[in-house]
Amino acid sequence: MATEIDLWQTAWIIAEQYGGDGVAFAAEMAHSFDICGKIEAYDAWLSITQKVELLTATAATHGTLAG
Repeated sequence: MATEIDLWQTAWIIAEQYGGDGVAFAAEMAHSFDICGKIEAYDAWLSITQKVELLTATAATHGTLAG
C-alpha cells in the first residue's frame, strides 16, 4: 500500500516531467486500474491525479515546474 508521501512523490515526478499533460497521464493510469478492477491501485492513481492537478495549477500561478 502506498503512503501519502509515496503518492506526493509520484505526483511531483509526473508534474515535473509532463507539466499540465501529467493530469491526463495520471487519469489514464487511474482509468486503466479501474477497468482491471484493482480498486487500491485505482484509488492511489486517483489521488495522484488530484495531486498532479494541484501541483500544475500552483506551478502555473507561480511559474515553476515543466509545462
